[in-house]
Amino acid sequence: MAETVSPRSALTSASAETGGARLWRALREAGVRAVYGDADRGLPVTARVPARLAPTLVAAHERVHRDRAASWVDGVLTIGGAAAASGVPGSAGVTGTSGAAGPSGAAGPVLGGAPDGWQVLLDEPDRVSDLVAMAAHAAATGRGVALRVDLDLDRPAPDRRAVTPGAAASGAAASVGPMPAGAGSGGPDPAGETEAALALLTAAERPVVLVGPGVIAAGAVPGLHAFATAGQVGVLNTWGAKGVFTWQSPHHWATIGLQRDDFRLAGLADADLIVAVGLDPHESPAACWQLAPQVTIDPASLGTLALAWRRPPGLPEMPPLRHRLAEATQRGWTVEAGPLPPSRVTRTYGELAARGGLIAADPGVAGYWVARTVGTTVLDSVIVPGGRVPAGFAIAAALVARIASPARPVLAVLDDPASVAGSAGSPGSAGSAAVAAGSAAATGAAERIGELVELAASLGLPVPVEAWSDDGPAPDAVAHAARLRDAVHGESPVVAPLRTDPHWLARMTDVAGPVVAWSQILPANEGSTHS
Repeated sequence: MAETVSPRSALTSASAETGGARLWRALREAGVRAVYGDADRGLPVTARVPARLAPTLVAAHERVHRDRAASWVDGVLTIGGAAAASGVPGSAGVTGTSGAAGPSGAAGPVLGGAPDGWQVLLDEPDRVSDLVAMAAHAAATGRGVALRVDLDLDRPAPDRRAVTPGAAASGAAASVGPMPAGAGSGGPDPAGETEAALALLTAAERPVVLVGPGVIAAGAVPGLHAFATAGQVGVLNTWGAKGVFTWQSPHHWATIGLQRDDFRLAGLADADLIVAVGLDPHESPAACWQLAPQVTIDPASLGTLALAWRRPPGLPEMPPLRHRLAEATQRGWTVEAGPLPPSRVTRTYGELAARGGLIAADPGVAGYWVARTVGTTVLDSVIVPGGRVPAGFAIAAALVARIASPARPVLAVLDDPASVAGSAGSPGSAGSAAVAAGSAAATGAAERIGELVELAASLGLPVPVEAWSDDGPAPDAVAHAARLRDAVHGESPVVAPLRTDPHWLARMTDVAGPVVAWSQILPANEGSTHS
């Protein structure tokens, strides 16, 4: 039976600090704000969850809340669910999974997968702070280090060293901060680098700003606003940075990276300087966006540069991508009969997000439409991962949002595993082998989705799920909105299949080319039969 546990209830006073209390204190000093896993091993947990799901909850927490979390399973403490699996340089030899192949057969690390990598034995109370700080620093720099704890956490743990509490961890904890995945923040920016960037900005006549999720992770959105206003520039964001500007802002030029021609149609090839800030290579591979001279700026430097950089009033003309996509998207808004255009469905999602809700989607066809067409007015109200994640990651994201705020409306959106498996047998696939692999993957995905839905319900925090399907019901707009409202505000778990009109994907690809997001993990989008 899963349950949430208050950390405070399990801690003793400082004068009789137990091993568990010391471990929890060290985690807090290292920037860890939540622990998911076992609740009966002397360490308080944010939520008791099955061992198989703990790493996914950790990764989801870090994506939703932008702070550090840890898993606590069978006496093994693992800090972070993203760094070792995010493709951060320096993670060679450390993977986030056993290397199982994804839907397309491509193996690779999975965000929130079972942690593999180095384990360090923690069997001396005096080493708790040092080793926790080391593990937190390793997570922040993309290396996987787990601590196997061989201590009696319920017994007092006197510290025989004359060390100020927290001093051992302070150096490494300072480098932990928010999520490192795509953060792009390399610490304090030397004055010389800022001056060099300012010289390039001053000389540029047609600068364009491209930002990724690192801007949000660094807490630099206000600095971005000041920078864009000072420079009178348009800002393009990848889908992990949706909401850095509201969709109505004149500075918001488009969400890009999802389709082949996004970067070109968004004006990067016509710029004389591309200003890159906080990019995630999953969402913006260098070969795609480096179409003109570029400068990479630390998110922390935006505010400083905004004070020194000035351009004449008046934004340049917006490139064609946003207007062309808007035309195709908004045409779908007018359709009321089912099966609905995907953009009509996501418009309803956007209304939920605008009221303080959270829309989380797995990578896939549904994820593409969420990332591409949900209008965002609230920062971090729409979450679609950039890299590989376990099936049902969206459910985990919605759950951790509700753990922190039980009354918050949430919705998880994903592709029905059976529909994804069906695409493995489409023309051009590898025949019976692909069908068998697709069927096995679909079975595993369906089981994991079921486990996450059951976990949320057992915590008393049910998560509604809308599964886009080839053969599900196709309600009209009024019925769909009513069904969604009942599911989001209900008290029972709901997994509702939905069939949308598949022909609308062609309208989007006519504008910006084929979908390239998650191309290494999804079947070719031209072969998809559902949207």
